[in-house]
Amino acid sequence: MRGRAAPDADVAASAGEANVVARLVHLDPGLFAFSIAGTARWRGIAAGLGVPAVHVASVHAVEDAALEITTATGQPGMWLGGPSTTLLVRAPARGGSALVTAYLGRDPATLPLTLTIQRVDAATEPPVRTVSFAPSLAPQTEGAPRPEIGLEIVLHIRGRGDVYFFGSEWAGRVGPGSWVEAFTILPRHERAAAAIEYKGLSANGVETAWLPAGSVCGTTGRNTPLLGFAVRQKAGVAGARFDCEYSGAFESGAVSGPARNGAPCRSASENDPLEGLQLRIIDRSTGTSP
Repeated sequence: MRGRAAPDADVAASAGEANVVARLVHLDPGLFAFSIAGTARWRGIAAGLGVPAVHVASVHAVEDAALEITTATGQPGMWLGGPSTTLLVRAPARGGSALVTAYLGRDPATLPLTLTIQRVDAATEPPVRTVSFAPSLAPQTEGAPRPEIGLEIVLHIRGRGDVYFFGSEWAGRVGPGSWVEAFTILPRHERAAAAIEYKGLSANGVETAWLPAGSVCGTTGRNTPLLGFAVRQKAGVAGARFDCEYSGAFESGAVSGPARNGAPCRSASENDPLEGLQLRIIDRSTGTSP
């Protein structure tokens, strides 16, 4: 069963007085109950929202891949917190992915929020998984430099379709044979989004052109994996200096990298499909703040 959080798919951010932490949760086909473990009373209001609260959304919108999310009474629903204690999430025959976003307070006494995911349609004793969301208590100073750029990476993975990953840890690596057919990099920083470009090498020997951030690199639906990739800053971008450092994980088990600033990242073995990538973009611009 994959009713658990993807190990490398989380991100923390500030939203008014709330901490926002997102996790990607992969589910096998079936029916699951999502609930907040223990007592999670509302501790206050942040940006017009009672916290803590949890939002559950389907990553995919197409009918054969979308999750069906309802309240315990069978009505459509997407929120946990306050009076709403349980959501029922049904994954289709091919399985599915949920983006689970926790809105937490900044009170130092706040305990990490724990989400319980329990399978309710199993013939045997239902297995239970938990996902923890710990608040970030570091002060958020407006205008303060943040050298590492926040990232959203979308991988089109064989047999799964588009899967979203957040942060600078590993994207992908979800199981043997789950190679990457295409990827999209979305820096959460205006200047980085305008300055970063990337390219890929496919199994049929085609090397893509350098593509701007937000572009899909590779092919989808053709069962053709990528064998390598590279990331760099575009030439001639005034007032910005971004260092790109990245590694790749491959079907053979090999891990390549870190490579930097446009150098190719691929396996030492021939025709070794890419199954995951890790990227860090560091802002070296003097006095830059996202």
